[in-house]
Amino acid sequence: MRYALVRLCVVFIVSAALMSVTSGRAGAVTGADLAVVATWVGNGAPKAALGEDVTYAITLTNLGPDTAAGALLLSITPDQFNPVSFTCSDPSFCSEPGGELAPGAAVTATVVEVVCCFPKGESRTTSAGALVVSTTSDPDLLNNSAPVITRIVGPYGFFFPG
Repeated sequence: MRYALVRLCVVFIVSAALMSVTSGRAGAVTGADLAVVATWVGNGAPKAALGEDVTYAITLTNLGPDTAAGALLLSITPDQFNPVSFTCSDPSFCSEPGGELAPGAAVTATVVEVVCCFPKGESRTTSAGALVVSTTSDPDLLNNSAPVITRIVGPYGFFFPG
């Protein structure tokens, strides 16, 4: 009887300890919620003709709660565009292996691309923008990419810079 009571007390104490440890974590959000926004830099709606540059401003923000390790900002370049430049306010976030972004911190970038390829029959709209990846878990993957729909105007054809 005495041993049964001791075992019952041990089970009760261990169970209570486990409940207190796990109940504190059950609703807690962990990881780094990285959010990226891409916007057109230009007048009016996003549009360009063959041979013209298109420019996008990108902002990457860590919404927390943890620091993001290996945060890497990538440009989304459609088949109709060729990259010209990709400039980051902190270059470590625009090249592998990426950088560490503290909660609340932000990095900005500018992407310039040229409309190079617009074969007949292709859609006049294309999607460019940015994407972010990280080695830290992200509780909200829906805000990790930001497309900018761009309309291609003018005649079909190809542009090869000299």
